[in-house]
Amino acid sequence: MTLKLNLRRLAALLCMLALVLGLSGPVSAAGGIYFTAINDSVAALNDSTMPTWSGGVLYVPYSVFDGSNSTGITFDISFSYNRSSGLATLFNTRQFLTFDLNNGTCYDGLSGLPLGGKAILRNGRVYVPVARVCSFFGLSYSIISIPEGYIVRIKSSSVVLSDEDFADAATNSIARRLREYNQANQSTPTPGVLPPTTSGGGQTETTDPPIQQEPETSGSVPTYLGFRCDDDQALSDILDALADENRAAVFFFPPDKLERQDDLLYRILGSGHSVGLLAEGANLSATRQLLEEGNQTLERVGYTRATIALVPESQRAALRSEGWICWNEIVSAVPEADTGASAFASRMIRQIPDWVQSAFLTLDAGTESARVLPTLLLRLENSSYAVSVPLEMRL
Repeated sequence: MTLKLNLRRLAALLCMLALVLGLSGPVSAAGGIYFTAINDSVAALNDSTMPTWSGGVLYVPYSVFDGSNSTGITFDISFSYNRSSGLATLFNTRQFLTFDLNNGTCYDGLSGLPLGGKAILRNGRVYVPVARVCSFFGLSYSIISIPEGYIVRIKSSSVVLSDEDFADAATNSIARRLREYNQANQSTPTPGVLPPTTSGGGQTETTDPPIQQEPETSGSVPTYLGFRCDDDQALSDILDALADENRAAVFFFPPDKLERQDDLLYRILGSGHSVGLLAEGANLSATRQLLEEGNQTLERVGYTRATIALVPESQRAALRSEGWICWNEIVSAVPEADTGASAFASRMIRQIPDWVQSAFLTLDAGTESARVLPTLLLRLENSSYAVSVPLEMRL
């Protein structure tokens, strides 16, 4: 398997080298491009298929779902959009998922039940949150790391290949799609990095630029935030602060807190954050039991399971071997009431070792963390620590 993966990477690098030597277009940004795949086919790389990030949420154009994508694959989902009312709806014979772009809301079009998430406009095109749409219509998705960047793969029950096998099989298709894009767009912006739009009539997205999944400069350190939710008094305020700065985090819940925070849990999942489990058993067996209890509750309340866990350091190796992604915190701090926000941020940043390639910072979800968080986010940015979306493949 290792030989096959190395050969795939080598082939991809050779393709990229050939493209760089022959073309001067967007290929120069290789390594950060987002492709879209539908089941076992790679969609063409163009404005009607390219995913984008905004506010920590992954979005795709509506055309990915309604069959108007270049793969010809349909999920039996249709789309309608009324510009005057700002209502965009994805629907089939049984379900209606409606986004109100004017109000930034989402709801079940048949029952009227409000749902987490919102749609956005980019260059006049409606983009929808991939996690919300997949969950609503019984689809799934994954983000696959490849040498050229990432594949956002939308899957139905008719999918054939596993993600690993698909990444191997798609090497030539990826190279061809990238070559076609460069040939057609010699002078256009880099794919996957769309320019910000200005607001107009309440229907376009705010002027905040999309979150970049890689640090903007070579000197930046990818930085990931985690919040212990055993103290969750200010969880809503923390979510507001992260939304204001277009940043995402992982929220670690003890199993016994999940059921009581179902509303905030939906908000977390719908806003592009990750949910993890806080399990600190006295021994490995006790921690395993807590993790299982947490996932049983998550399945019942949030229709999902966690794979990220904050566990005692001595138990991480064993749990990683069982498939868990263990939070590898570099700095853990709980601000005190008499500590200024700037002083706390400076102290936390000083504790990050110079040698780390990625920084994992843990706070609690209490009122003092909510107080210092805006300042901490600003100081991290000014100190070349790029707060990034916590994709599981990177943790």
